[in-house]
Amino acid sequence: MTKEEDFVVNEPYKPTKMEQSAIRVLKRKGLVAEDWNSGKKYIQSFKKNLRHDMYNKQNKRCAFCRIHVPLACVPMHREHIVYKDEHPQWMFLPENLCVACPCCNEYKGTTEVLVNPKIKTYPKVGSGFKIIHPLYDKYSDHIELVGGILYRGKTTKGVFTINTCHLYRVGLAEERVDQMMFKENKGNIIAELVRLTALPEQYVDEKDEFLQYVTDIVSKYKQEQTEK
Repeated sequence: MTKEEDFVVNEPYKPTKMEQSAIRVLKRKGLVAEDWNSGKKYIQSFKKNLRHDMYNKQNKRCAFCRIHVPLACVPMHREHIVYKDEHPQWMFLPENLCVACPCCNEYKGTTEVLVNPKIKTYPKVGSGFKIIHPLYDKYSDHIELVGGILYRGKTTKGVFTINTCHLYRVGLAEERVDQMMFKENKGNIIAELVRLTALPEQYVDEKDEFLQYVTDIVSKYKQEQTEK
């Protein structure tokens, strides 16, 4: 796992004074889930600036799978770590907001991630969350990348994050291989892929699809070597 992947965000987004004022207006009447989609100028400004700020602080990577996501091609989702509909009081709390890729965001959905769902004060440490929190948790303390490709939980929190965001999906393995191919020796990566096919099925959601992917990439590599 690279340093770029193993980030901990040092500080959350800091709203401007006008953004803070707009949020206070909404809070005074009592926040509801629909307020997130308010058309007010400075609420929209808050959401736009937060995504830009956290995208850069997260090294342009998803908070949960840590894959690099090019913003020009795939818009990162603003992610409420604690689900906003169940806990609207933290809807605009910067500590509760990060960015995530569309897949991780969709799989996480409405899952409850608080250790104590009835808590009244937002936790300030990672132990308050069942999922990896990008501001409080070091990723490598909870998840390791087997061969730099497949995700394995090292702790209960790591396993929860993998299962909640479906980090065992084959598409993630393929994306990691594609990114590695630009930086490392292809032969070594191919050998590692073949080794990974012997791992138990829980490491990928579609084992047959993963095996076919490895077969195809090995065949392509052999063809490339023959043509040299």
